[in-house]
Amino acid sequence: MGALSMSVKSFLRRLSRLLFVTNPAAFWLLLREGKEMAISYLYQVWTIYLWRKFLYMREDVPCLLPEGTVSEMFPDVDLTQVTLLFPLPRPGGVQTHELALLVAIVRTLQPKRLVEIGTAEGRTTINLALHSPPDAEIITLDLPPDAPGSSPESGADYRQMGIPEPGVLFRNHPLAAKIRLLLADSTKFDWSPYERSVDFVFIDGAHDYESVRKDTENALRIVREGGIILWHDYSIFKGVTLCLNELRQRLPVVWIQGTTLACYRFVK
Repeated sequence: MGALSMSVKSFLRRLSRLLFVTNPAAFWLLLREGKEMAISYLYQVWTIYLWRKFLYMREDVPCLLPEGTVSEMFPDVDLTQVTLLFPLPRPGGVQTHELALLVAIVRTLQPKRLVEIGTAEGRTTINLALHSPPDAEIITLDLPPDAPGSSPESGADYRQMGIPEPGVLFRNHPLAAKIRLLLADSTKFDWSPYERSVDFVFIDGAHDYESVRKDTENALRIVREGGIILWHDYSIFKGVTLCLNELRQRLPVVWIQGTTLACYRFVK
């Protein structure tokens, strides 16, 4: 009886996984938009299922940053003109509406030198490349394959999320000509050649407090006057939230309403 019960439980678990992935939306896409779109959707849902342990809940830390709407902070940004490559969100990555906002800001400000800390598969990177000026330079950093694994406080790195190497989405893509991938620990990297030369910095690397603090200090060194720094996962990870709460005491950092993005514009 016990063996039968275990067999039934195993069957039910497999059935629930099957129903999660092959849900009615997949059949709807198959009928309305064809096999290719349906298969793409199934792949995304299966990926989310496999990576479910890396989907983080909000930390119980007070969020002290003032909130600002997109229109208040960036009145010239037009979200209707945004095109996204790989639009569906990945676990641990920016949500679709956050990605649209990031590239809309880039489309409006037209930064010439962009730095991204935390490449992962390169979904954000390739979209920044798509919307930046033709002569823009995008420098993106992630850990080398032999670096120690991330701690739970830091969040999962690309290896722990099953990504074979950083930047797989832009490898061999025409937009890769604008992208320079560096395999290095961003907190130990020598940023001195980039001081006061970067127009746009996006911080989405390790999420523990000390790493966020070091990445933030380096970002403040390299950003030029009029440039902006954006952080991902404010209100989600304790380290990010604590660091930015402290930074707010000396700099006007703002939490973008409806997102987990925080923003600071460097003005002397």
